[in-house]
Amino acid sequence: MVNRRFLELAERLRNDSVPKAVRKKKEGKARTPEFNATVNGDPFLLQYDAFGKELIAKSNRTYAGTAAEIPEGTSGEVEQMYILRRLALITTLASDRTLQSKGYWPITPLQSEKYLQAGKLVTPEDNWEDLGLVLYDTSNDGENPYESKALARSIRENARELGLDKKGLEKRLVVVHPGLKIDSSAPHGVVPIVLPGITQVYTHEVLAKAGEDPQFKGYGLTGGLPKIAQLDEDGDRTLYLPDETEDIGLRVLVRDGDLDLDAGGSDLTFDGARGRVHFAPQGTRKK
Repeated sequence: MVNRRFLELAERLRNDSVPKAVRKKKEGKARTPEFNATVNGDPFLLQYDAFGKELIAKSNRTYAGTAAEIPEGTSGEVEQMYILRRLALITTLASDRTLQSKGYWPITPLQSEKYLQAGKLVTPEDNWEDLGLVLYDTSNDGENPYESKALARSIRENARELGLDKKGLEKRLVVVHPGLKIDSSAPHGVVPIVLPGITQVYTHEVLAKAGEDPQFKGYGLTGGLPKIAQLDEDGDRTLYLPDETEDIGLRVLVRDGDLDLDAGGSDLTFDGARGRVHFAPQGTRKK
């Protein structure tokens, strides 16, 4: 299978226009889901069924005219699901009690690895999945500088709830289930933000290996990525990291069709047909 990174480089040559006028999203109260390491029930790919159509329609009411707008269909799996579209769904779920009552949310990177280990992901060899973001730095010379700065600012504002101290804020961060905010000045009409109670942000030791593409054994059961101790030149999986060691910016965390992990992809809107989103049952956190 062709590596997603090579296809992404070709797609980056395109310059899709984004209308400046976008509609604001209604705010609502959220029930807090529990995204833990325990995986209950079976995951499924987002489809154009009753749940999928309602979720997409409500998401598009907010994100119409931006790069986060999702094509509407009548049946089958929802294709061309890149990270901004995934985040639009998460943001929509976070404020809609009717949709939340179903109990389904996109899986986290850790849950992805858990389900992969259990053999429960749906045809993962045929697809890839944008699972989250990796904030390496906010350099103007890095990838997605506008979005990286917006996300870093939101993380700082929510640092206490996220469990990050000053030293943590200075490190490279994995960002799981961020939301989207309309920003007509942004390249894609939206920027990633922290959704309090939903978004998870944490450091990971393996991100220090930027500049390498190490092989590893087993599964990424520490926050969805392998530990440094798992890196092994005889490993059967690869962790693709940015070629750069500084001025990296904001990247996408992907599980590709070879079941490798890629924490170096720079395209927030890579709309290859094989992009999918797994959903799974999630519990509700006790207050």
